[in-house]
Amino acid sequence: MLDDLINKFRDAEGRSEFVIIVVCDIRNFSGFSTEREAPEMAIFISKFYEKLLSDYFTDAVFAKPTGDGLIMAFKHKSNQADLLIVAESVLNKCLKAVADYPAMLTNDLMINFPLPPKIGFGVARGTAFCLFAGEEIIDYSGQILNLASRLNDLAKPSGIVIDEAFLAGAIPEKIRKLFRTESVYIRGIAEDSPRMIFCSKDVIIPESSKHPLNSYKWEKTEIKTTYLKVKNVVGSYTISLPAEPLTKDKCKIKMSWASVINPGHTSSIEVTPYTLANDAEGFSVIFDLGATKKEIEKEKLADDSVITFSVHYVAKFDALKANPVKANPVKANPVKANPVKANPVKANPVKANPVKANPVKANPVKANPVKANPVKANPVKATKK
Repeated sequence: MLDDLINKFRDAEGRSEFVIIVVCDIRNFSGFSTEREAPEMAIFISKFYEKLLSDYFTDAVFAKPTGDGLIMAFKHKSNQADLLIVAESVLNKCLKAVADYPAMLTNDLMINFPLPPKIGFGVARGTAFCLFAGEEIIDYSGQILNLASRLNDLAKPSGIVIDEAFLAGAIPEKIRKLFRTESVYIRGIAEDSPRMIFCSKDVIIPESSKHPLNSYKWEKTEIKTTYLKVKNVVGSYTISLPAEPLTKDKCKIKMSWASVINPGHTSSIEVTPYTLANDAEGFSVIFDLGATKKEIEKEKLADDSVITFSVHYVAKFDALKANPVKANPVKANPVKANPVKANPVKANPVKANPVKANPVKANPVKANPVKANPVKANPVKATKK
């Protein structure tokens, strides 16, 4: 098989084609995989892909699995009439697949266990590079595939997300009313300026996708421990953080280890669910290790194997500094503080008007000196005898 592929690469050529790219993904597959054995996962994935390609997307010219997802390409000619025909077929089948899943697998007797409840689709159109050998398409590549994948990430908890460049006019009029428009930021595509998308009614756009992505600085806290210690944990596990995460959707926890099944590779899973805590000891994330321990057990790790917990988050303090929604800092308008110009009420120093003290001009009552009327003393004239 490998030799056949090598020979195809030797004969490979490239061309540019007009295509509609569809990326389908199974929601919460990670949670599903922690509860199922490998053979059950393999049965489910293979039956699901088979169903999509044989009963729904029968006109795909290329399909490639991506683990818990599927990339499909639909070629159209370089004219509007053909574009509209292919677009109508693709979008109607996306809607039908979302509506039919998981019931579409009900009659398969090999599926006798609970399935992930929802699926999502990302859809984009444009030109892509086609690698082919003879009549066989080996692969497609280009920005349009990356865009469809990013749109699929937004199609949660389920539903369909279509790129703005698909154009509303290319969406069949009969189903156009089933979609609404949203402005979002997309990692690697539209990080600083928003991009418009068309969403089906069951899509809920996360708050984090409504803000510029470059305005946030991501931090990482790592804790390394041994598999033995992880096995011995009973109940929840707590990791302390040096700062408070901005929001829950701006915090992700991953657990990784050196794979035994695939030597030389690192296996990792996202840890969910978890809670954010803030108490006297500071900020932390708390999660249950029950499901994650079951996942690691499949690896048959040695007790001294290193397990790494990584918490990626946007710190609230840094985010507020970076772009606190520009916080409309109110420009600190301290009401211009109207410093009252210190108008100390001009203190009306009363000009010391000491009430002019009306010194009463000392009116010494003029003392009416009684002019000393010496009663003229009538000198008795000393009569001589």
